Amino acid sequence: VCDLCPIGSYCDKADEPPKPCPAGFFCLEGQTTGTPCPTGYQITLTGKSYCRICAPGHYCPNPDGNPILCQPGYANDKHGRVECDLCPSGTFADVAGLAYCITCPPGYICTNSRTAPLPCPSNKARGQTVCPTE
Repeated sequence: VCDLCPIGSYCDKADEPPKPCPAGFFCLEGQTTGTPCPTGYQITLTGKSYCRICAPGHYCPNPDGNPILCQPGYANDKHGRVECDLCPSGTFADVAGLAYCITCPPGYICTNSRTAPLPCPSNKARGQTVCPTE
Protein backbone atom coordinates (compact mmCIF):
# COMPACT_ATOMS: atom_id res chain seq x y z
CA VAL A 1 0.00 0.00 0.00
CA CYS A 2 1.41 3.39 -1.00
CA ASP A 3 1.03 6.23 1.45
CA LEU A 4 0.06 9.62 0.10
CA CYS A 5 2.41 12.46 0.89
CA PRO A 6 0.96 14.22 3.97
CA ILE A 7 -0.80 17.57 3.87
CA GLY A 8 1.63 20.51 4.23
CA SER A 9 4.42 18.47 2.63
CA TYR A 10 5.53 17.42 -0.83
CA CYS A 11 7.21 14.21 -1.92
CA ASP A 12 9.32 14.72 -5.02
CA LYS A 13 11.28 11.47 -4.69
CA ALA A 14 9.80 8.13 -3.68
CA ASP A 15 12.89 7.06 -1.74
CA GLU A 16 13.10 10.24 0.40
CA PRO A 17 10.99 11.44 3.31
CA PRO A 18 8.37 14.18 2.80
CA LYS A 19 9.68 17.75 2.68
CA PRO A 20 7.81 20.66 4.29
CA CYS A 21 6.06 22.93 1.83
CA PRO A 22 8.15 26.12 1.47
CA ALA A 23 6.99 29.62 2.39
CA GLY A 24 4.99 31.17 -0.45
CA PHE A 25 3.57 27.75 -1.41
CA PHE A 26 0.84 25.44 -0.17
CA CYS A 27 0.79 21.64 -0.30
CA LEU A 28 -2.25 19.40 -0.29
CA GLU A 29 -2.12 15.68 0.37
CA GLY A 30 -0.27 13.66 -2.26
CA GLN A 31 1.60 16.51 -3.95
CA THR A 32 5.00 16.04 -5.57
CA THR A 33 5.74 19.78 -5.49
CA GLY A 34 4.31 22.84 -3.76
CA THR A 35 1.68 25.03 -5.42
CA PRO A 36 2.58 28.75 -5.47
CA CYS A 37 0.28 31.07 -3.54
CA PRO A 38 -2.00 32.95 -5.96
CA THR A 39 -1.41 36.65 -6.62
CA GLY A 40 -2.51 38.69 -3.59
CA TYR A 41 -2.05 35.78 -1.16
CA GLN A 42 0.90 34.99 1.08
CA ILE A 43 2.24 32.59 3.69
CA THR A 44 5.52 33.10 5.54
CA LEU A 45 5.49 29.73 7.32
CA THR A 46 6.63 26.40 5.93
CA GLY A 47 4.61 23.19 5.97
CA LYS A 48 1.23 24.78 5.24
CA SER A 49 -1.74 23.65 3.19
CA TYR A 50 -3.10 27.15 2.64
CA CYS A 51 -2.15 30.72 1.76
CA ARG A 52 -3.65 33.81 3.40
CA ILE A 53 -5.42 36.48 1.36
CA CYS A 54 -4.00 39.96 1.77
CA ALA A 55 -6.29 42.18 3.89
CA PRO A 56 -7.54 45.70 3.11
CA GLY A 57 -5.09 48.39 4.23
CA HIS A 58 -2.22 46.12 3.16
CA TYR A 59 -0.61 44.84 0.00
CA CYS A 60 1.18 41.56 -0.64
CA PRO A 61 3.67 41.73 -3.52
CA ASN A 62 5.61 38.66 -2.32
CA PRO A 63 3.87 35.33 -1.65
CA ASP A 64 6.51 34.39 0.95
CA GLY A 65 6.58 37.80 2.67
CA ASN A 66 4.46 39.43 5.34
CA PRO A 67 1.61 41.76 4.35
CA ILE A 68 2.84 45.35 4.05
CA LEU A 69 0.83 48.29 5.36
CA CYS A 70 -0.28 50.84 2.79
CA GLN A 71 1.93 53.88 3.33
CA PRO A 72 0.54 57.30 4.25
CA GLY A 73 -0.96 58.87 1.13
CA TYR A 74 -2.16 55.47 -0.11
CA ALA A 75 -5.08 53.19 0.72
CA ASN A 76 -6.53 49.84 -0.32
CA ASP A 77 -10.12 48.79 0.38
CA LYS A 78 -9.96 45.33 -1.23
CA HIS A 79 -8.65 41.88 -0.32
CA GLY A 80 -5.87 40.28 -2.36
CA ARG A 81 -4.08 43.37 -3.65
CA VAL A 82 -0.40 43.59 -4.61
CA GLU A 83 -0.30 47.40 -4.42
CA CYS A 84 -2.14 50.28 -2.75
CA ASP A 85 -3.82 53.19 -4.54
CA LEU A 86 -2.64 56.80 -4.31
CA CYS A 87 -5.19 58.99 -2.53
CA PRO A 88 -6.79 61.35 -5.06
CA SER A 89 -6.70 65.13 -4.78
CA GLY A 90 -8.91 66.41 -1.96
CA THR A 91 -8.35 63.30 0.18
CA PHE A 92 -5.68 62.11 2.58
CA ALA A 93 -4.37 59.08 4.49
CA ASP A 94 -2.14 60.45 7.23
CA VAL A 95 -1.33 57.07 8.82
CA ALA A 96 -0.23 53.73 7.38
CA GLY A 97 -2.65 50.86 6.86
CA LEU A 98 -5.83 52.67 5.85
CA ALA A 99 -8.44 50.94 3.72
CA TYR A 100 -9.93 54.25 2.52
CA CYS A 101 -8.63 57.74 1.83
CA ILE A 102 -10.37 60.35 3.97
CA THR A 103 -12.17 63.25 2.29
CA CYS A 104 -10.77 66.65 3.20
CA PRO A 105 -13.38 68.22 5.51
CA PRO A 106 -14.94 71.65 4.90
CA GLY A 107 -12.87 74.43 6.41
CA TYR A 108 -9.60 72.57 5.82
CA ILE A 109 -7.00 72.35 3.07
CA CYS A 110 -5.45 69.08 1.88
CA THR A 111 -2.28 69.87 -0.06
CA ASN A 112 -0.49 66.60 0.69
CA SER A 113 -2.26 63.23 0.66
CA ARG A 114 0.19 61.91 3.29
CA THR A 115 -0.56 64.47 6.01
CA ALA A 116 -3.58 65.58 7.98
CA PRO A 117 -5.51 68.57 6.63
CA LEU A 118 -4.75 72.06 7.88
CA PRO A 119 -7.44 74.54 8.88
CA CYS A 120 -8.00 77.36 6.44
CA PRO A 121 -7.68 80.90 7.70
CA SER A 122 -11.17 81.99 8.79
CA ASN A 123 -12.47 78.41 8.37
CA LYS A 124 -13.95 78.94 4.88
CA ALA A 125 -12.53 76.15 2.72
CA ARG A 126 -14.80 73.95 0.67
CA GLY A 127 -13.05 70.67 1.45
CA GLN A 128 -10.69 71.02 -1.50
CA THR A 129 -6.98 71.52 -1.99
CA VAL A 130 -7.20 75.31 -1.87
CA CYS A 131 -8.70 77.74 0.62
CA PRO A 132 -11.02 80.38 -0.85
CA THR A 133 -9.73 83.92 -0.99
CA GLU A 134 -12.08 86.72 -0.08
